[in-house]
Amino acid sequence: MRNSYVKLALAAVVILAVVLGVTEFLGPGGKSGVAWARVMEKAEQAPTVVFDMTREISYPQNRKLVFPSKNYISGEYGVKSEVYYEGKLFQIKYKLPRQKTAYSIRVDRKQYWRSEFSDEEVAQGSLTDDPRSWLRKILSGEYTKLGRSTINGVAVEGVECKLPEVAGADSIMRLWVDVETNLPVRIEMERLAMEEGQMRPVKHVMENFEWDAQLDESLFEPNIPADYTPGEDPRAGRARQQNSGTRPAVPQALTEQERAALPQIKETVTRFLQACSSRNWDEMLKLAPGLDRLSAADRTALDTHLSGVEVLQVDEPFKTDVSNIWCVPCQIKWKAGPISGKEIRVRYDEALGRFVVAGGL
Repeated sequence: MRNSYVKLALAAVVILAVVLGVTEFLGPGGKSGVAWARVMEKAEQAPTVVFDMTREISYPQNRKLVFPSKNYISGEYGVKSEVYYEGKLFQIKYKLPRQKTAYSIRVDRKQYWRSEFSDEEVAQGSLTDDPRSWLRKILSGEYTKLGRSTINGVAVEGVECKLPEVAGADSIMRLWVDVETNLPVRIEMERLAMEEGQMRPVKHVMENFEWDAQLDESLFEPNIPADYTPGEDPRAGRARQQNSGTRPAVPQALTEQERAALPQIKETVTRFLQACSSRNWDEMLKLAPGLDRLSAADRTALDTHLSGVEVLQVDEPFKTDVSNIWCVPCQIKWKAGPISGKEIRVRYDEALGRFVVAGGL
């Protein structure tokens, strides 16, 4: 009899251990956790996404500027962003890769700007503002799991990663994913950024995602009121001044922090051109991440076009009218052609925390 009790007790212990083990594996409530390998795949399967984004800039004495925005992304039609300040709509931005144009409409000024983009810039992804690019930065490297939480009643699991910053501090990115759908619920980034001539703490929050939303083409039509006046495309202005024999004017004096960034910008362009000449695609992709979106045919064509270029001179960068865009004048000797002048465009990538090439060849 005693042996029977012992056997029953041991069996109970084994069953309890199995149950506890399964519960531990499944998580609280017995529900499975996020399949992290599926998150990027699921997000990329959605041809459209709508989301809210808040950009918060911190200033001394606890002063903050907050810019909420509503963003619409369609793989077919492009990007539209509605930016608000103090509860009022003050800017609408369109990026339309098919038309190779972008619009910035300032509602408060009743003014708008239209810019044109080349095939190269479209291929490099310079027109893309997509949370999926943020996902790649988080999930492609090392990250720390944050465990389970709840956001707006949705059970989520999170991860956190750190990316090196040009300013010497790390940017912190966090991703929270629905445990049921494996789709992102919130993406956060905290970092230092150049704002009004000073490095200031900036926080971005993407949330309220609607993956695979129904978006009509009319949503991406820039309906500009008749009483809005056009501003000159900065590129057209620079071209006009170049044709007249004068150097394009710098729109504003550089701050101390911007002057300190000039060597980094110049080095980015120099290294990129050297990588082009030697066909070092790993280095090219590092310095111009948008190139990873090129098709095999486009990559071969670009490889042939850039192979063997000789960098004769890289001049001092200057700031353009377009926010976050620098131009770097260069003299290039093509492998089987003449010497030509180029203005390589450089921007500061928020997710990478460094300067990258954004077009110009």
